[in-house]
Amino acid sequence: MAYSKTIVKRVGLSTGQELVIVDVSPDAASGSITMSDYDTVKVLGVVPLIEDPDDNAQVAVEAKENASTENQVDKKLWKATNTAAGAYNDFRLTLLCE
Repeated sequence: MAYSKTIVKRVGLSTGQELVIVDVSPDAASGSITMSDYDTVKVLGVVPLIEDPDDNAQVAVEAKENASTENQVDKKLWKATNTAAGAYNDFRLTLLCE
């Protein structure tokens, strides 16, 4: 399942790589995004965006590079107990892309 993504900022590095900050809106517990402007991506960090602290939404996000598609990031959301099936909050990724 593909999540929707919004690129917040791109910062060019002297190595030719870019640091890219991406906001991601999930619609399921697992899915992926593809960074089609790049050949490879490395995940540097992921942070859940707490929109409503009383919402009892996911408590963690796992993000890692796809083993076969080098410009794709796979994610899994770990949710708190008793969270409704459709309650997934946004998160932000920091990626190293080239």
